[in-house]
Amino acid sequence: MFDPKLACMTLPYSELPFARALEGIAKAGYKYMAFGTTHEGVETPGSEDSDEKILEYGRMVQDAGLTPTMMFQPQGALTADGGLELYQRRIDQGKLLGVHVLVIGPWEYKSWPDEKHAPDVWQQMSDEWFSAMEPVVAHAEDVGVTLVSKPHTGVTATGRRCKEAVERLGSPAFRICYDGGNVHFYEGIDPTEDIKLCADVTVALCVKDHTGARANPLFPYIGEGDVDHEAMLATLAAHGFDGPCPVERFEGTNKKAEMAPELLDELAGKALAYLQQVVARING
Repeated sequence: MFDPKLACMTLPYSELPFARALEGIAKAGYKYMAFGTTHEGVETPGSEDSDEKILEYGRMVQDAGLTPTMMFQPQGALTADGGLELYQRRIDQGKLLGVHVLVIGPWEYKSWPDEKHAPDVWQQMSDEWFSAMEPVVAHAEDVGVTLVSKPHTGVTATGRRCKEAVERLGSPAFRICYDGGNVHFYEGIDPTEDIKLCADVTVALCVKDHTGARANPLFPYIGEGDVDHEAMLATLAAHGFDGPCPVERFEGTNKKAEMAPELLDELAGKALAYLQQVVARING
């Protein structure tokens, strides 16, 4: 039976305290959550937090009746001074919490959405990132944490690039968190077909919807846009997928900073109900 871990990120609740995010996610009916990334302007969990603080976050999640599945390594310069230590620390935190750690590669654009870096510049940026990732991935292997990367332009922009990145790093500790909303928004291509190119190395699915042409900044309620989550999940089901599916955003035309907590709870619950119906149909 297809049984993915339907989760909600705390990201939609970023304007609210972390505890209120957990309350809302639990109230909406979820069993699983994912950390991401700030609350009231503070990184949560913080990359420099002590082990005790990280374990405290874990207890808060458990007390809310939830199980954590994923956390972000906030976009930082892996290739800059201290980058390796920062990423290794995040992996250690992931180990304490028992979650995948999501890492995002370098940004491909000199000026979004129309001007990419020159091919030679981008090649150098990519090569430097992959070289810097090698000891990061080795550390993840050593401690037993799975790193995941998702489409966000760059080295994992599409299914093909995702598969190539996994093959280049060559480690079971590095896999893909596919993101159909990002592929539709950033690349303007159909994620229904694109995901097939990396489904066998995909261990998580970031759930967000998108409407309109490439770069159109509208991310509607889950199930009301142009992204076919059912087709993507059916593809993953055929590959034995049972990983986390965290809902990342669902604000639609609302401004997140102006959304009432009760509205966030309602939309989180609506997203869960939609995904549950999708899973039920896939299971027949």
